[in-house]
Amino acid sequence: MSASDVGYFDDYESPDIKQDENQRSMLVNAIQLMGKEYVGREFLRWLMEKTKVFEQEFPKDLTLVAWNAGLRTVGLEILSLCSEANVLQHILTKEVIENE
Repeated sequence: MSASDVGYFDDYESPDIKQDENQRSMLVNAIQLMGKEYVGREFLRWLMEKTKVFEQEFPKDLTLVAWNAGLRTVGLEILSLCSEANVLQHILTKEVIENE
C-alpha cells in the first residue's frame, strides 16, 4: 500500500500551480484595467493583430510556419485573458464604453 492509495496527497496542491493561478489573476486584473480605457483596448487589439490571431496564411517556408505558430500562441493567450477579464467584446467590436 502506498501513500496515494489512502489519499494522503489528495489535498496537496503544487506551489507552481498556485503561483500560476496568482500570476494569471494579476494578468486578468491588468487587462481589466487596460480594457477600461480606449487606449488600453487599442493596445490589446494591436497586440492581437501583430500576433496574427485574426489572419490565416499558409507560407511554404517551414521556419515561417513555426514562427507564426509561436506568435499565434501568444496572441491566443492574450485573447483568452481578455475573455476572462470580460473585455473581449469591446476589443473585437471597437465598442465605445460610456463615460470615456
